[in-house]
Amino acid sequence: MTRRIDVALRPGLAPAMGVALVVDVLRASTTLVTLVERGCGPIHLAPTIEAARRAAAGGNRPLLVGEEGGLPPAGFDYGNSPVELAAAPIAGRRVVFATTNGAPALHAAASAEVVLVACLRNATAAAHAAWEASAEGGSIVIICAGRAENPGGFGVDDLYTAGILVQRLTDLGDLILTDGAQAARLVAAAEPDPLRMLQRSAAGQSLMRLGLGEDVVFAAAVDRSVAMPRLGRHLFLIAE
Repeated sequence: MTRRIDVALRPGLAPAMGVALVVDVLRASTTLVTLVERGCGPIHLAPTIEAARRAAAGGNRPLLVGEEGGLPPAGFDYGNSPVELAAAPIAGRRVVFATTNGAPALHAAASAEVVLVACLRNATAAAHAAWEASAEGGSIVIICAGRAENPGGFGVDDLYTAGILVQRLTDLGDLILTDGAQAARLVAAAEPDPLRMLQRSAAGQSLMRLGLGEDVVFAAAVDRSVAMPRLGRHLFLIAE
């Protein structure tokens, strides 16, 4: 069974999609995997910080989780820190989630038949889920979230993660790799140490300047989780 694998350096470059794997390894996709692993859900993806605040208003308030400029917005319960959330008492809680890059990337991918959240921590689980969700002869597109502060650019941390996902997919069967997928695989093959790559990236450097280097270490741990967030109706994430 053959699958066509493509990698989009940012959401606006994604072609028509069958199955989409959305990657914002530093940190939204890593945080979302952690939230699902901790038993949170459903998780509502808000397009902006203000939209998140509105969605969380009223009784039976959900947790507000997200970031603005890398830090927790005013009034939010938690920032976009997977390390913090991995230790927080959040099991069973509903979540409203808003971030600079990851949440908008998931919104942009919503037209795909299947949308999955991928990071290094769930790389093998994500590859298997995408393979099983795609039809023979179908397509899997790995979408890198990019960086809002660098319009038109991309993040090497996400491209590296996409390359790891391409490697995992290669183990599952016959693939047709686009140039984007081949480039991502070459980037991943060039650096055997995920932590070193993430620390060198602009996103990693920014987090370390904010004193959030532990999040970079956490995000660089490959295949530590089998949690598999999937986009459901009305932009809610559910566990696969």
